[in-house]
Amino acid sequence: MKNSFYILMVMLAFSAMPGNAGANTVLGSVSCKQWQDRQNKPADAEAYTIWLNGYLSGANAQYGDMLGRDFIKNSDKISIVDWTDAYCKKHSESQLEDSANALIKLLIKDLPF
Repeated sequence: MKNSFYILMVMLAFSAMPGNAGANTVLGSVSCKQWQDRQNKPADAEAYTIWLNGYLSGANAQYGDMLGRDFIKNSDKISIVDWTDAYCKKHSESQLEDSANALIKLLIKDLPF
């Protein structure tokens, strides 16, 4: 039984290695064109939206503490997607990460201090 526990721990340790980390960060390099074409690929649409929400959540965790405020508190998944749609229509050569960073700057700027 003890050996089974150690084998399980080793397996978990190897599965937690950064082998899949590249897949998560690569989504940020998705082009706005790919974002706009996502309606044709539901699996991609879901992955892009999840990545976008996670990116914004991570930025909120990092900058929200410094600012003392939750800057995505009043936004929701629909408004974030709509904003990204509008950004990508205007900046079709940009990356999804560029759109997310522009939204973060806008949300921080609109904070009442």
